[in-house]
Amino acid sequence: MRQTTLAVLSLSAIAALLTGCGGDMVLLNSKGPVASGQSDLMMKAIYLMLLVVIPSIVMALWFGWKYRASNKDADYKPTWAHSTAIEIVVWGIPVIIIGILAYLTWWGSHQYDPYRPLDSDKKPLTVQVIAEQFKWIFIYPEQSIATVNELRFPAETPLSLRLTSNFTMNSFFIPALSGQIYAMAGMQTHLNMLADEPGEFRGFSSNYSGYGFSQMRFKAHAVTDAQFAEWVSAVQAGNGTSINADAVQKGMLDQTEFASLRDGNRSEKQIAAMVRNAKTDLEKQLAATAEAEGAYKNQPHPVTYYSAVEPKLFESVINKYMSNYHGADHKPASAVEAVPAHDAVAAAEIAAVNAEQPASSVVGE
Repeated sequence: MRQTTLAVLSLSAIAALLTGCGGDMVLLNSKGPVASGQSDLMMKAIYLMLLVVIPSIVMALWFGWKYRASNKDADYKPTWAHSTAIEIVVWGIPVIIIGILAYLTWWGSHQYDPYRPLDSDKKPLTVQVIAEQFKWIFIYPEQSIATVNELRFPAETPLSLRLTSNFTMNSFFIPALSGQIYAMAGMQTHLNMLADEPGEFRGFSSNYSGYGFSQMRFKAHAVTDAQFAEWVSAVQAGNGTSINADAVQKGMLDQTEFASLRDGNRSEKQIAAMVRNAKTDLEKQLAATAEAEGAYKNQPHPVTYYSAVEPKLFESVINKYMSNYHGADHKPASAVEAVPAHDAVAAAEIAAVNAEQPASSVVGE
């Protein structure tokens, strides 16, 4: 009996943790119209499904009790096989519920389309987001500044995000303000959100994208209009640390600086194994590149401010991958020399797979 009690308590505790009890319950405590609408949609779907689940559980318990062996008054009908009324209930109610869920899904997918601009009297703030390895880079094209691992914007102002990736596909997520959306190399996705009031919100990568993906965390700060203007002026003047003392202030974010932001994507043990086991020329080249990259970071990249940004940097990241399909190099001239060697090796490996020929022959060319 004691073991059974402990097992029930343990399962209850695990269930509470998995459901978020004791935490901030962020998905049910949204701070913006998009996240709030998505939360309401989720809860409506749960309530509708409970119309089937709860009666089913109650009837299962009630049937077991009513038709127990010791109950001699229960009806015994061994030849019973069909009831039109029961068939209508057990099929009709689920069909109606599924129909309502289908409508809510259709309505919600249009109402909360991440590409759909939000209704507001204020002009949206555009921010370009690049998923780098393993950090988030935010470019403010209208303000000509950039940040790493920090997103700052005015509350009650629509935020229009344009997202891409400079390595593998990643998932951008600020659960208090909006749903997640993917950032993919060679593509641009859109996400619109708004914070109802000033506050600090958690942002992170919600899908596994490599050994260092757990370091892809950032803070999203919704501030007043005056505070945002003050922060922009401070960053542009090279004095962003006056607003955030923990940040690092730098100058221009150009192609050379951008290339230096990439972390290694292997652990120290993996790199040592690659060097130890390298036999072919390609394996030795990949091992040498891994050594040059270094191991992935064990801590998130510090918040960094850039007082200026090279024009069209965001577009050059997208075009760098699109050039593989259009037979042209769309990168600006300053970017050609800044591309790390490991990018060329990775591109050679991909090209070799696509052409179904040995990677070593492509690299050798």
